Amino acid sequence: MINPMRAQPTRMMGLASGMDTDFIIQQTLRMHQFKIDNVTRNKKLIEWKQQTQNSIKDEITSLRQTFLSNLGSKSMMSRNVFNATKVTTTGANSSAVTISSTTGTPTGSIRIGQIASLAKGASMTSGGSVSNSGGGFNNNARLDSLSFVNGGSIRFSNHQATVRTAGGGTTSISQSDFTAATAGIGAADMKATHTINGVTFDIVKVGNELTVSSGGEEIGVYDFDTIMGGESFEIEGQTFALENIGNTTNPDFRLNGQRLSFFQEVTTGSGDDAITFRRAEGSETITNNGRAVEMIGETEISINGTTIKLYSNETLGNMIDKINKEAPDITLSYNRLTDKFSIEHKTIGSSLGQLDLRDLGGGNLFDLLSTGRSGSGTAGPVAEEGTRARAFINGEWIERDTNQFEYRGVIIRLNETTNAGEEDTVVSFTRDATPAINAIKDFINAYNTIISRLEGLLSERKGRNEVGYKPLTDEEKQGMTDKQIEEWETIARKGLLRNDQGIQNLVNNLRGSFFSEIEGMGINPTSIGLSTGSYFDGTGGQIMINEERLREALEKDPDMVADVFIKIDSSSGSAKGVGLLHKIDGLMRDFVNVNQSTSIKNLEDSLKRTNDQIQRMQERMYAEEDKLYRQFAAMESEMQKLNQQGCWFNAMLGQ
Repeated sequence: MINPMRAQPTRMMGLASGMDTDFIIQQTLRMHQFKIDNVTRNKKLIEWKQQTQNSIKDEITSLRQTFLSNLGSKSMMSRNVFNATKVTTTGANSSAVTISSTTGTPTGSIRIGQIASLAKGASMTSGGSVSNSGGGFNNNARLDSLSFVNGGSIRFSNHQATVRTAGGGTTSISQSDFTAATAGIGAADMKATHTINGVTFDIVKVGNELTVSSGGEEIGVYDFDTIMGGESFEIEGQTFALENIGNTTNPDFRLNGQRLSFFQEVTTGSGDDAITFRRAEGSETITNNGRAVEMIGETEISINGTTIKLYSNETLGNMIDKINKEAPDITLSYNRLTDKFSIEHKTIGSSLGQLDLRDLGGGNLFDLLSTGRSGSGTAGPVAEEGTRARAFINGEWIERDTNQFEYRGVIIRLNETTNAGEEDTVVSFTRDATPAINAIKDFINAYNTIISRLEGLLSERKGRNEVGYKPLTDEEKQGMTDKQIEEWETIARKGLLRNDQGIQNLVNNLRGSFFSEIEGMGINPTSIGLSTGSYFDGTGGQIMINEERLREALEKDPDMVADVFIKIDSSSGSAKGVGLLHKIDGLMRDFVNVNQSTSIKNLEDSLKRTNDQIQRMQERMYAEEDKLYRQFAAMESEMQKLNQQGCWFNAMLGQ
């Protein structure tokens, strides 16, 4: 209650009046504090409403992401969820095929005999391991580092490097120009340039002599043997010491303790176009502006008429990605375990004549990729013509352009070929609605948990003996245990969202979706055993399931059940979800995005206004408090003066 900015004793007695000033002032301010406490309680109610609305929003969003999203961990938006068909495969070659049922798969069985061929395009595979070491290539290896069988390598030409000029720009330089420009770098004098204490030294090493200069003036010429003993010289009043801590064979020169780094340097061109190349002592690398000069070569290949340029500094992985991206109808792959390349035409049934692979400019790339180590020698590529998928199913030959296809409501994937006369693979299809029912139950349980909470919030109210439970102030919490505070606030929270219109509309609309027909079907979810609870027992919005009826519907027509849940209507020209789950998802989405967002925003605005109101009320109370303290202080001062006058008067009379 007391202004926190005022430092005062707990109780202050008037010296002249003997009055308990603090007590009187605080009692006077109690009405102010009472009003502030009431507004603070309202603030707490707003915060509780905000927390509850946010938690509802989070729970509904979690349900939608888990069950009503195609990417959800328990997504209900696929027809496979409602598939009540159980697949049983028998036979020695059962691994040669993979069978999947759909909601439209009839009961019965199919018999798969010989799988004569798989669908594929024409292909070329290395005749053996292609790496010279036999250990395979790393995907990050540079193309110019690859060594193939018998030491072969990819040939690159037109080597060029990008270098920086004196003017700050860049230019390309060819291998021949680079060789000519740097031809004399090995014979050039070794130099060192160092700045010490503001003085720049240029030092040239020729034979066994060092020539030291600064500012264009020669300081001295020193023999290695002389420097072994150390040399000193003065410049601008500073003394510099030159020494060799190595020997004449392997010198290690220091100037004022700093090691001298020598280099050779040549410059070609002039002005802004000049290019300077440098090589540090003891290194073979030539640099330009601190970067190693790298000559990058190129080669060109042609695949089905498309020219692709490769560079020597690209990696094997880069090359494969580039070819697969730019080359039409071609897939290139490399298997490090087998150390083989494979090139396949994407068109099923294509011929080897459609694999038009050429090297341009005298390259040898495809020879290197296809020729491999076989036994003690080398072998050319293994080439295969393209084929269509061909299998003997239910007494007839079936041909397709893909290894996975639908056959009489069944999804068949051919994995490998089999031989004539081998045991047939028999696939049986029986009805088993249990997995679908379990998935539906999981969704219903999660849905009912949310609806139960919403219905509880709508009907929740305080009892007669609980009406007086309101949010506690900090002062009221003093002397209470944490458990007592928790129990009190649990009661105080009751009825916060009682009869909330937004929540009530959501529950009513969700309930109504179970009784509205699915467009184009003439039935509603109650036809397959789904209904809602009763308002009399507080379960009006929850889903009730007649498992026997649902199982019967799934076993009889799983495709119809799937439509009830997730049907898509395209009759209007644009796909629109009209199934039950689409309706539920739409209602929940609108509630979260529109109703909840608006409610939470309104609560945030109300909370801000309440905080502003509390601040204004506190400022008025503190101003009143300061005013009272000043008035009491003035009163005490006047009474003190009267006391002093009385004492003087009594003293005078007594005298």
